[in-house]
Amino acid sequence: MSDDTEVPAEIGPDKNVIWKAKTPNGNSSPVVVDGRIFLTGHEGDARFVLCLDARTGEEVWRKTLTRSRTEIANPINGYTTPSIATDGKSVFAFIPEFGLAAYTVEGKDLWQRPLGPFGGVQGMAVSPVYLDGRVYLLIDTPEQAWLAAYDATTGKSQWKAERPIGLLGGYATPAVHKDRNGRMQLIVSGALELTAYDAESGKRVWWATGITNYPAAPPLVTSDAVYTVEPYGDGGSPPWAEQLTKFDKDKDGIIQLTEVSGTGPSVAIWQRILRSTDKNMGNNDGEVTEQEFTRAFASEKPGGGLVRTKLDGKGDVSATATLWRHTKGVPYVTAPLLYKDTLYLVRNGGIVSVFDPKSGKLLRESRLKDAIGDYYASPVAAGNHIYFVSKEGKVSVVSATTEWEIVSSGNLDEQAIATPAIAGNRIFIRTENTLWCFGKPHA
Repeated sequence: MSDDTEVPAEIGPDKNVIWKAKTPNGNSSPVVVDGRIFLTGHEGDARFVLCLDARTGEEVWRKTLTRSRTEIANPINGYTTPSIATDGKSVFAFIPEFGLAAYTVEGKDLWQRPLGPFGGVQGMAVSPVYLDGRVYLLIDTPEQAWLAAYDATTGKSQWKAERPIGLLGGYATPAVHKDRNGRMQLIVSGALELTAYDAESGKRVWWATGITNYPAAPPLVTSDAVYTVEPYGDGGSPPWAEQLTKFDKDKDGIIQLTEVSGTGPSVAIWQRILRSTDKNMGNNDGEVTEQEFTRAFASEKPGGGLVRTKLDGKGDVSATATLWRHTKGVPYVTAPLLYKDTLYLVRNGGIVSVFDPKSGKLLRESRLKDAIGDYYASPVAAGNHIYFVSKEGKVSVVSATTEWEIVSSGNLDEQAIATPAIAGNRIFIRTENTLWCFGKPHA
């Protein structure tokens, strides 16, 4: 968010373009620090960390990491979705098929820490977090779940907290919060529970179930509450009979893990889910029974929705921390935007929902009529405007009011997954192979 009113209200391939630069494929959001932009990307087996000049779009430096393995990734998610973390002097990149790597902002190598494999269902999307001399990394997959802290100077491990393993994992980057006693916490919207961890020790301070099961959107933290978003679910499971039809080749009423074969992302996803079911809810004997399957999906508690949760609890606060919950028409990937005391959401179909952040009252719901596709990029705001970017690359600028109106619509004609960045009087939008910089020529 930015209060700068000089960010242009018209965005398009021929409107307010300061520059555009060709970039490798990747969905990490641009991170702007002191006139430089940091991104990750991929091409073939190469994984990149890039630095561009924010004034001109020229590439300043590029680091190449060769993947050590292949992590399964949904084609939309891709292989380089986690965004860069920085303290202003160094940058920290999480490359899922490699691990963590750190560089100075000038491009000098600092350290590398190989990690993984991770075994995500849809790939990896969680970005590292920098706080007070440490780099934090959350891993939530059906095969492993943990939060770890690393020394930002050396990359050495400081602590590692094991977490509950969810059937489908989680994709939400943690948020930072200072509690009423001045201690820093990491708020994790993770598989099975919303959790606060003490940043110094890694100890779990409080937790609440029934709020998140397999979240993608990062939590939004204010001074006294945290907002999480995930489609509401009843905790039910897909029919066992459907899985038998697909995978039970010998028709014995049991799915052997070796029977789950074939090509395509759906097969790979079910391989991960059933392997996790066998390991965490079954006998770890290489097969899944109906009882184990039902038990596994029963671990996903009814819950989700747009939820406002009270901060600064202690222990299990599942029964007391929820301040309000909205269950209908909630997005899966995009994060909520709190701007000028109003809460905004956008979901597939270009539907924008506006809420009172204190009461949870739905104030308005309407459609971005020129951009009714899917949405993965979260909304951002500057001055008196809110910016929405659809998967198809359509940009809608609306007035930042409860009764918002469309100010302008543009089309960048390229897939857009990354959330835009606003720095000073410019907005940076990443599409599939291009980084765009928009600004007023005189600003």
